[in-house]
Amino acid sequence: MTARLRIEGVSVLFSGLRALDDVSFTVEPGTVHAVIGPNGAGKSSLLNTLCAIYPVTFGRILFGDREVTGLRPDRVAGLGIARTFQNIVVSQGESVFDNLMVGRHRLTRTGVIGAAFGLGRREERAQRERVREIAAFAGLSGKLDAPASRLSYGDLKRLEFARALCLEPRLLILDEPVAGMNEAESARLGELVSAARDALDLTIVFVEHDMGVVMSIADRVTVLNFGRVIADGTPEQVRRDPEVIGAYLGGDPARPAGLAGGESAPASELVADRLTEGPSS
Repeated sequence: MTARLRIEGVSVLFSGLRALDDVSFTVEPGTVHAVIGPNGAGKSSLLNTLCAIYPVTFGRILFGDREVTGLRPDRVAGLGIARTFQNIVVSQGESVFDNLMVGRHRLTRTGVIGAAFGLGRREERAQRERVREIAAFAGLSGKLDAPASRLSYGDLKRLEFARALCLEPRLLILDEPVAGMNEAESARLGELVSAARDALDLTIVFVEHDMGVVMSIADRVTVLNFGRVIADGTPEQVRRDPEVIGAYLGGDPARPAGLAGGESAPASELVADRLTEGPSS
């Protein structure tokens, strides 16, 4: 069963630089929660903090009734928290199947004595069958024997997503899952994320710059700017929030500038355009 994620007054400082500043929000169980913001907003720092890659200077993070703050990354993974990365991290020379099996390592229970009685073989068969099920779910069944180096970019992104699912997570953290994809690929992976949430009872937190994906799959959106939360709500509420509009457009959000021929357009539409312009951190 999934659990509520609570970020309570989290600040992260690096040599006096405040990457996150008193960040607080809640991710409800079984929801897809997006984190967005302009360049340098602190999104990557937040994800790294959730996974214990960056230490928390002030505040705390709780997943269900367990405090994540101060745990080692392997202990965080042991709570059922998995993530993908903005830059694809797979073993290029290994097959798709072997890359997915890496995700099952944490779930292997058979010890030396069990292996002596043949229990390891039964467990391995079960693990391999589960990998095939997840590969089918991710649309990779026909490529299990292919080396990762031969996959298209879109298939590599799906492989990394599927490998995270192989960890059987309760909370899945995705760092720009559709970055670099074309519109059709982005839509397909967005649908896969939603399907995984529904089929596997997951809670999902993701950073993304493709506003189309954010608007279509997120139940709630938190917006960061200069390390602080400036908005938290439904995608439509956030898109129309004056402070969010100001953060993305600069100046007075009620008077957007730079439109050809003096034309005007709703500031929320300009925000959507700005969010899809390209990657930021």
